[in-house]
Amino acid sequence: MSAAGSEPLCLRPERAELVRLAARVNDFAATHGLAFADCHAFMLAAEELFANTLSHSYPPATLAEFTIVARESSVVATYSDDGSPFDPTARPEVDTTLPLESRNIGGLGIHFIRRTMSTFRYERRDGRNIVTFGRVLSHINRSEKQL
Repeated sequence: MSAAGSEPLCLRPERAELVRLAARVNDFAATHGLAFADCHAFMLAAEELFANTLSHSYPPATLAEFTIVARESSVVATYSDDGSPFDPTARPEVDTTLPLESRNIGGLGIHFIRRTMSTFRYERRDGRNIVTFGRVLSHINRSEKQL
């Protein structure tokens, strides 16, 4: 498996940029032979973090970056933005046992990231929110060269 996709994708925090973000994840998944479940998990996580930047960053972020790299049997992605400090890993767990009408609005995207990724870390460095998330792959295209 090669390290293709390791160049950061720079995104303006605008809804139209979701197309480029989705294309990066899909291209990476196709290049590396990721199973649908793995591609979907990374797509969901990347879109959720980008949506949080769009909806909750005040003052608004001016730049977001996304990087995704392959390791021997896993994939690790990093999402960062220059918005106000926001640690998604500090958000409370969602109680999915409650009836819908008893639940608070929001938090399910982060809940899904926690459930689909084996690593989910946050740090604030140099005025940026940096979220790293990764997953042991359910399928690796064995014809790809291993790192």
